[in-house]
Amino acid sequence: MLAVAAYLAAACAANVAVTLFGYAALPFTATALIPFDLTTRDVLHDRWHGNWLWLRMAALVASGSTLAWLLCNGSPAVCLASAVSFCVAGIVDTLAYHGLSSVPKWQRMNISNVASSIADSVCFPLIAFGAVSLTLAVTQVALKVAGGALWVTVFLLLKRRGVL
Repeated sequence: MLAVAAYLAAACAANVAVTLFGYAALPFTATALIPFDLTTRDVLHDRWHGNWLWLRMAALVASGSTLAWLLCNGSPAVCLASAVSFCVAGIVDTLAYHGLSSVPKWQRMNISNVASSIADSVCFPLIAFGAVSLTLAVTQVALKVAGGALWVTVFLLLKRRGVL
């Protein structure tokens, strides 16, 4: 349950940071908070394996997306973009991670983070602003992938030590 709370708290923190600080918050959210969410989602995917996996994943992503909508204090387009991109990234991450079940865990986590980072970095500006800046999208993907690799390392070390 702590992992679910951390997942939702990071989603909330990312939206609040962007609402309060605008573009200045993007490097922090892209490097720390969004990759934390994507990697935590992978950890929960493994914990929840079995019959209820897809229902739990759907509830998790829907909850985060709903919080993204509720906490957004910007324009309706930005609020919608936040909620939809959170949902799309979560679905892409879930499908990629699940589809790579025969791949070692660290690779599966990193590859699913790459896929969902691309989805998030294209989806948000497209919905919010009607266009995607290639420079911003590439920068955001690079930061999210780097942050994701760091969080994968942290989670795997914690698991190895028996903390997770």
